[in-house]
Amino acid sequence: MFNDGEQMSYIENRLFHYFVTLAEEQHFGRASLRLGISPPTLTHQIQKLESELGAKLLQRKGNTKIVLTEAGRRFLPGAREVLRQAEETAAVARQAERGELGRLQVGFMNVVSGAGLLRSWIRPFQQANPAIDITTYRLAPMAQIAGIVHDQLDAGFMRTPRKYPSGVRGFPIYRQPLALALPSEHPLAQRKVISPAMLARETFVSTTPQLDIGFFGYTEAIARIGGFVPRVVKRDGDFSSLLAHVALGYGIAVVPELMKTMHVSNVVVRSIAADSMPQTSIAFVYGIRPSPSAKLLIRHMQRHALRNGGKGAAPSHDHDRIIIPSALNLDPHPEVRAKRASKDVGRGAGACTLRGSRSARAPHQGEEMSQR
Repeated sequence: MFNDGEQMSYIENRLFHYFVTLAEEQHFGRASLRLGISPPTLTHQIQKLESELGAKLLQRKGNTKIVLTEAGRRFLPGAREVLRQAEETAAVARQAERGELGRLQVGFMNVVSGAGLLRSWIRPFQQANPAIDITTYRLAPMAQIAGIVHDQLDAGFMRTPRKYPSGVRGFPIYRQPLALALPSEHPLAQRKVISPAMLARETFVSTTPQLDIGFFGYTEAIARIGGFVPRVVKRDGDFSSLLAHVALGYGIAVVPELMKTMHVSNVVVRSIAADSMPQTSIAFVYGIRPSPSAKLLIRHMQRHALRNGGKGAAPSHDHDRIIIPSALNLDPHPEVRAKRASKDVGRGAGACTLRGSRSARAPHQGEEMSQR
């Protein structure tokens, strides 16, 4: 439209709009009516556009009718494209402001994914908000808390803490009883239900102090019911690793009932019989300054909040502070930080989709799955 070296001064979008409308109507009166301005104003604005371009765009036929010149005919497709791009850009900004366009980084415990809960919670949100890119990371509860506090995670699915740390909010979304994981050759494995009193002479494998700080201690809870002090011979920060220790015969483990879905060779999971069986819950957690996209996810998850049988709004938040010891090295996985810094979330090597066939284990904290 312009020769090399020619420069076009800044042209307001409304001038493109006036010209396109006039070209479509081919009549000053009808175009003015459609635009909501007077014919003299429209004439002045078209003359301004022609002056900016240095080209005659139309010719009058009578007082009100017009025909496009060759320059006008060539200019028209580009003017329409300018308006289309402007509208698309504005729509993207509006979507981003509403949270319908963006990125989310979400932590989860392995059992939440293995039991199919993560998919049942996230998939409907993903279908309703296809323009939000979601990347998930398998992380221990304390690493999720650290990630949220440091603005490196938007949300997470983890064991419900006794108190939510400063900078973290949440509500329980799933409740389950505790169960017992035993080696398949263990004498108690023949029973379908086991009393806590039967476990007094057993050795246990249990979670690390890092995992239990601020949380409910599973092994100790069952030991109190059985009236004994548990003998813990091995600890690990991951429930999958605990089941591996059980399979090797190091001891038995008190685990969430969802661990039945893990299907580890040489391990069976049995119910525990108690008049007042302790239960554990999974919480959805998030930061105190959520992004627009995170706000949409929070509203979505509030439908699953545990109240009145799992229905109703989220319970009120516990604002009490707990201390996260700095010595526990709670910084989230380095890959979380790297992807947030590069703004290339979910596109790095080792990522896979929920629908995909590839999975990768990241060192230390866990594996990442991109859901987009």
